[in-house]
Amino acid sequence: MTSKLLEMIDGLQDEVFFFVEDGPIKDKLIDRYLVEDDAHSEILDFDLDASVRITRGEGSAPPAFESRLEADDFEYRTTFFVEDFDTDERAELIDRLRPHCPVPLKKEAGAGRNILRKKKGQGLLNISEASKALGLSHRALKALIPCSEIRVAEEGGDKTIEEYYWQKDLVDRFETLWAGKKEGRGHTSADVTFIAECCCDGDRQWARDTIAGFLKDRGKSTDPC
Repeated sequence: MTSKLLEMIDGLQDEVFFFVEDGPIKDKLIDRYLVEDDAHSEILDFDLDASVRITRGEGSAPPAFESRLEADDFEYRTTFFVEDFDTDERAELIDRLRPHCPVPLKKEAGAGRNILRKKKGQGLLNISEASKALGLSHRALKALIPCSEIRVAEEGGDKTIEEYYWQKDLVDRFETLWAGKKEGRGHTSADVTFIAECCCDGDRQWARDTIAGFLKDRGKSTDPC
């Protein structure tokens, strides 16, 4: 299971961010906080948000799992490494990473360079177009919102992702969510269903996490210095 996790992380094109619900990873994060010298057990009475950002190590450095607990004015940050996780925790990480490891579509023949995805289809925005529309950096966009399609090229047996695409309808929905937040409106059940079906494999909780992560990151990009 460790080798599978490392293989998936090695295949990531950039860092990945996600929220975690009650389960092995969140429990581990809470347990680590509680052994700190200045820990306060009262945090267990709060509704804690837990998140993980996975970054690939440079050179021979191992990947890092930058983890965070938050509740109102409380924030705790710590970093884990692969060897810190037990079997159940690694299984949860693998499940969380699967949506960020897209499988190339049908192979098309090419002269020495095979493109494993058809040309950009109708109703798709590339990463520059989508990030501009949503007010996010390329890195934040890829970390927060799973892409709809990818363009993968193969040359000499090596595969590389050349472009990421997001459905225009999906980007439009996130734009609407941000406009609604500025007007004091929250997201609806229809928003969650739409996003779950478009980019979260039908997982409504994952869709809620994606919405929350987007609104939080988008808000930071517009905060005055």
